[in-house]
Amino acid sequence: MIKETDETSPGPPTADPIIKQRRSLSIVWLVPIVALLIGGWLAYEAITERGPIITIKFATADGLEAGKTKVKYKSVDVGVVESIEIGENLSQVVLRVQLNKGAATYLTDKTKFWIVRARISASEVSGLSTLLGGAYIGVEPSVKGKPQRDFIGLETVPLVTSASKGKRFKLVAPRLGSLNPGSPIYFRQVRVGQVLDYRLEEKGQNVGVNIFIESPYDQFVRENTRFWLASGLDMQLTANGIRVDTDSVVSLMIGGLAFGTFSNDPQGQQVSENMQFKLYETHDEARDDQYTIRKNYYVEFFESIRGLSVGAPVEFRGIQIGSVSDIQLKVLPNQMNFSTMVGVTIERERLGLSAQVSKDLDIHIREMINEGLRVQLKTGNLLTGQLLVDVNYYPDAPRVDETKYNDLLVIPSLPSSSQAAIDGVTSIIKKIDKLPIEEIGQSLQGSLLGIEKLVNNPDLQQAMQSIRKILADVETTTHNLNADTMPEVTDTLEELHNLIQELKGWISADSPLQEDLLRSLQEIGKAARSINNLADMLDRHPEALIQGKTIEDQ
Repeated sequence: MIKETDETSPGPPTADPIIKQRRSLSIVWLVPIVALLIGGWLAYEAITERGPIITIKFATADGLEAGKTKVKYKSVDVGVVESIEIGENLSQVVLRVQLNKGAATYLTDKTKFWIVRARISASEVSGLSTLLGGAYIGVEPSVKGKPQRDFIGLETVPLVTSASKGKRFKLVAPRLGSLNPGSPIYFRQVRVGQVLDYRLEEKGQNVGVNIFIESPYDQFVRENTRFWLASGLDMQLTANGIRVDTDSVVSLMIGGLAFGTFSNDPQGQQVSENMQFKLYETHDEARDDQYTIRKNYYVEFFESIRGLSVGAPVEFRGIQIGSVSDIQLKVLPNQMNFSTMVGVTIERERLGLSAQVSKDLDIHIREMINEGLRVQLKTGNLLTGQLLVDVNYYPDAPRVDETKYNDLLVIPSLPSSSQAAIDGVTSIIKKIDKLPIEEIGQSLQGSLLGIEKLVNNPDLQQAMQSIRKILADVETTTHNLNADTMPEVTDTLEELHNLIQELKGWISADSPLQEDLLRSLQEIGKAARSINNLADMLDRHPEALIQGKTIEDQ
């Protein structure tokens, strides 16, 4: 309906506007509403997609930067360092780290964090990528253990992670040697593991070394496996020359270990993880530990033992049967003198006497002593002068009475060959000292003076000249004899030979001379018989020389 407002104004009539109140929302408000919704959604997404925030404490933040340093697992970014602050006691730095979504499951008290920097050592080179990209934080997640948000980071990179396959073992040794974390472990000169860490035992008497053997080499660790230090250079002087033995150049530089099962040992069972083993100083010590039955004895020496030390071998006919275990001085009774008591450990199995043999080793040793068993010191190495204890039979050795020292049987000894030589030289020197050297010298001086006078005597010189002249004449005569007389002598010898041949013909059995001679001898025999008969008749009738021969005498 139109209402007039001014009746006097010309023109057509006008109507008043009617204003109605509407409660609809203007389209202008849609823009901020949509922005608000998007912002809320983004905030929700940010909150739901955001991972947990943790704190990590390190001794230093060298190489780390807030907002740039990443947290990586297997070279994949899983978080970033948001802030770095100094700890309350100024001894540590505290890192506030934002991790990716889904990391909360792996944050337990078993989870480990460490800083990865460039690391160059004798055993390995690692972290070279950090030279360009900077240091980062490594992580080893674990689902085992209790949930945790505050961590203390490792100061060194762990050598073995949970992803590494193999077994951990513990070694116990009286000293560490040159071992360090990362030192290699060898099996038949093949690298199969490494040293993880070490620490002193509670009482400080031994060192515990934790090692890791990689799979599948961990199957070679058995109940009777032995570990030994493979550090350094093993040089031995043998009959074939100098033998040098080392597992590798790396172990020579930074130390290392080796293990094995010796052929004399039976095949043992496989062992579980964290098994404890003894760590031996050398390969020979580990090998010799298979001889478990040992007996201790003493040997008394009355000479210097310089060059003999604890651990020196005890040999029987060149084969080691034990080692020196103790060296100490002993005061001789009623004398201001000393002898040296050397303790030796003899391993029964090395003598071929097994544990099944019922007879005690002391009884065997006593029987061997009665048969001439004695001990001597001998040089084991010509270069170093080290001595060894040599055991052998000496049947001509004098018998000795059984003695004991510290309740242990004493094996009798003999002076060493060098000591015997020294004693012989000493004896000769003593005999020489007893000789009247001064009188002999004076007598010798007088004899030399007499010889000098004789040599310088003019008559002797003249006689020598005469002898030279005679020798010259003899030489001339011999030459002439060879030149003139020898042909005549040869002719004479030939004539003499012919004469002898003729004489042989005359006196041969069938020669005429032999027959005539035989006949003459027969006639002479007959004449001799006649004379014999005549002499016999005259003996009986001497009157026949006067009266003549009668008929009765015939």
